[in-house]
Amino acid sequence: MFNPSATACRSGRIYSWVKTLSQDGRALAPDTISASLLVRILRAAVAEGADKRALLAAVGIDEVRLRNPLSRLSAPLALRFFSVLEQYFKDPSIHLRLGDKAAMQNFSDLGYATRLEANLASVIEANVGIQILRQNMFRTTFEPAGKPPYLIWECHPDFVVSYAPFIEFSVSTYARLSRQILGERPLLRALHFQHKPRFAVSKYEEAFGCTVEFSKPATRMEIAARQVFRPSPHANPRLFDAATKRYQQPANWMAEGREHLAYSYFYLSNEIDKSPPTLDRMAQSFGMSERTLRRKLVEENYPFRELVDLVRQDLCKLYFLEDQRTLSEIALLLGYSELSAFTRAFKRWFGHAPSKS
Repeated sequence: MFNPSATACRSGRIYSWVKTLSQDGRALAPDTISASLLVRILRAAVAEGADKRALLAAVGIDEVRLRNPLSRLSAPLALRFFSVLEQYFKDPSIHLRLGDKAAMQNFSDLGYATRLEANLASVIEANVGIQILRQNMFRTTFEPAGKPPYLIWECHPDFVVSYAPFIEFSVSTYARLSRQILGERPLLRALHFQHKPRFAVSKYEEAFGCTVEFSKPATRMEIAARQVFRPSPHANPRLFDAATKRYQQPANWMAEGREHLAYSYFYLSNEIDKSPPTLDRMAQSFGMSERTLRRKLVEENYPFRELVDLVRQDLCKLYFLEDQRTLSEIALLLGYSELSAFTRAFKRWFGHAPSKS
């Protein structure tokens, strides 16, 4: 029999690095979202046909700011981004589609490991556990012991209307998890929004597959227990633990005051599969000079090249545990343009060729 409280305890243990890194939220600017979350939304918008540069220019966001996954964007800027998306697509319901598409793709994405949990309830619990790093403009809570289980989005009454597009996006992302994990649409018992409908109610109901009600005391989604507690075909406890514990070390660095090292580790983890990492580009994203960042990393006992190598090695271990990708794909995900370069690095790390793993 599934024990909801056990899930909460396990997720709390696994995601202790989130509390360490954020200092229980005290280290995060209030009413902000992370650059990594905005990048996921932007990626989904591009998949829908948007022009990335045009969107960023319309909002007034420098792409350099988005390279550091832990950098924060203010609530007004985030809401302007959602508004620009509606204008660009000429569709106020675009956030529902983007929420359905803004899935994480690999271990460079913060929180990708949450999909490896035992069932949909555990996946939701893990995503709620990492929520504070993604955004702290509103709070989402999950009650797996509810009959049926439910999520609630808590938003200050003064912000219900202005935050509505973001709330709709968030609700859509949690509904999407059932398709991602179980390969089927969510079995929703009820869906309530605190705000009034912003477009035809039929579009909401088509997107969520259930009756949707508005102007309720809280935004609330109820999901069938038989769905959320069904075993997940993606469950992999060993890989889940390895992937999430990987972040404990940079969280510890942050707690020790080695913040440049910690931020650089997260930056490189996020950037390694997108473009060749350079110290200059990373320094720009931190708002400092290349010379200063080089000196800080040396002072914190991890020069840039050694840190790049560590990040690649750590990610490599995860991809081999995952055992779902070709060597060529893993090489690209680690930032190697040639398989031979990856093979040489692998032999240096582990003492044998990757083909023998």
